[in-house]
Amino acid sequence: MQDMNFPTYVFATVNPGQANKVVEELKRNSNIEFVAPVTGRFDLVLRFKQAAPEQVFQWIQSFRQINGILTTQSTTGMNGFRNTPAINQPLGISLFNITSPVETIINQLKTFPGLVEAYAVPGQFDILALWQAKTTDEIVNTSIQKLPSLMGISKTETLLATQPFFRA
Repeated sequence: MQDMNFPTYVFATVNPGQANKVVEELKRNSNIEFVAPVTGRFDLVLRFKQAAPEQVFQWIQSFRQINGILTTQSTTGMNGFRNTPAINQPLGISLFNITSPVETIINQLKTFPGLVEAYAVPGQFDILALWQAKTTDEIVNTSIQKLPSLMGISKTETLLATQPFFRA
């Protein structure tokens, strides 16, 4: 039987001023591989460890009950890859709408320095990619100067995380 376990990402908004409290609570949850406060339309991004879909659904339901969580959007990655990330470097989380085949875009992304992972995802966006750099300026420059040059991308949105927490 084919492995049906893929990483699940949750994008959340939280009550103003409560992001740090929520992050500290999430760091204690062993089912979460990384959590990061981000800039942009979301306040937090996290990735659950790979598990059966029914288990991930239960984890997301529990996550939604945390005091301070206002909204959540979740998506599960498929057809992608993951490298080992450096720990505690700024993180860019890019969301793409595409007009070319997923494999073509992911192969283009693999040429970007600092790419941590990229997956096709169902829902509002087609691809989710995480990448790291030594500074947030490097991530901003890449997202403004390099990402738009990729062929087959119709829209991008990049969230910045200055202090992501990765479970070692």
